[in-house]
Amino acid sequence: MKKQLFLCLIAVVAMVSCTRPVNNYYNTYEVVGGGVKKKTVDLTVNTNQWDFDKGTNQYFCYFNVPELTDSVYNYGEVSVNREYNSGTKNAYQVALPETSYKVEYEVDENDSVINTFYYAQHVDYVYGIGFVEVFYTISDYFYPDGFAPEGMLFRLQMTY
Repeated sequence: MKKQLFLCLIAVVAMVSCTRPVNNYYNTYEVVGGGVKKKTVDLTVNTNQWDFDKGTNQYFCYFNVPELTDSVYNYGEVSVNREYNSGTKNAYQVALPETSYKVEYEVDENDSVINTFYYAQHVDYVYGIGFVEVFYTISDYFYPDGFAPEGMLFRLQMTY
């Protein structure tokens, strides 16, 4: 019994410990072993890369992802996280969809608050064979002139 448990532990360690970077136009990482693969693809959008859809009144960004094959789509597991503080020791991820509750203050020339606005920021995604599309929406659909969402880093994770 101990021998079987030991062999199972060795197999699990072997599956998890085989990580290698894959060169591409964005960062990808692939875990191999035990017949299961896990690949992470970093999807970066800068503030000037968001597009606006007047029909749905929301911002979006479309990513071509050739690693998201029909096999991954049909038989794998796909998720997208948003990463904050990327590249620092304070980095963390939030699974999409993400809704954040925000507050903005309108101030007068003396920096006194004259109006307070509460709203929700919603980030979500859809995916299909070869692509991921991320959506950004503000709850009241009010976007000031010149507004664009901030730059964001998304981590697409595929297990297949």
